[in-house]
Amino acid sequence: MGVIQFPKKKRVKSQSAIDAARKPYCEYSGQPGYCHVHHIRRRSQGGDDIPENLISLAPEVHDAVHRGKIDRYVLILIVARRENLTPEEICKRIGEPIPSEWPDYTPPDPPPWEEVLQILLSLEEAQDDCKWRQGEILAALVDYGVPRKTIASEIGKSASYIRERVNTWRAFPDEGTRVRELSWQHHRIAAKTDDPRKWIEAAADNGWSTRDLERAIKEAKNPGLALSQEEKELKQAEALFAKLEETIAKGGPAGKWLLEKTAELLEDLGVTKKGVRASA
Repeated sequence: MGVIQFPKKKRVKSQSAIDAARKPYCEYSGQPGYCHVHHIRRRSQGGDDIPENLISLAPEVHDAVHRGKIDRYVLILIVARRENLTPEEICKRIGEPIPSEWPDYTPPDPPPWEEVLQILLSLEEAQDDCKWRQGEILAALVDYGVPRKTIASEIGKSASYIRERVNTWRAFPDEGTRVRELSWQHHRIAAKTDDPRKWIEAAADNGWSTRDLERAIKEAKNPGLALSQEEKELKQAEALFAKLEETIAKGGPAGKWLLEKTAELLEDLGVTKKGVRASA
């Protein structure tokens, strides 16, 4: 009689689960930054793409785990706290044996979101500083007589990329001409106008987004595109009414509630008589 072969358990694969597990901080160290998603039970051993088997680790921590410098049961303790489960439950779910003794380790608290956001803002500022430096260097090469096409070919960029960097830097050649609170993208848009500094100051004074700045520039070039305040309010009212009409037409609890509230408002304003109700 031959040996009975049981079918192997099919490994759970889910890229969405991996993406969801990626956090803007290391779950081992608690430090904000880019992280790798690590499988506690390795894929080669049948580890599933499930939350209980996934943890976000800083690159250097991830490397230390693979070199055996960090106990995988420490990672299980972290995940257990995160998932609000016992370490034993995590072991069962990912297929790891339960140890006779757990490591003496207390998982760190996640960093406050303000700290993570500050890291992001710092990176954005660093990127903008890099773009200004690129513009300065590219402008120097152009002034030296190096053709834009040659520069573009050597650095793997388009000629328009070179032109954009150079023109933006020429419009705002030093920090005194720039608005620190606004992005390089704001300055790039303003640099395309006849008066870059006027537009960058207007963007700062009005708190414009890049889209707002582009719209204002277009309207200034073609006043016919600009809407009066009354026209803007009318368009907003039309959009609001269309949404209200759509919700009421769908019926259901939301439509009924909205219909009743609309009727009450019309009564309060004296548009309809008291006690008159439309039906959904």
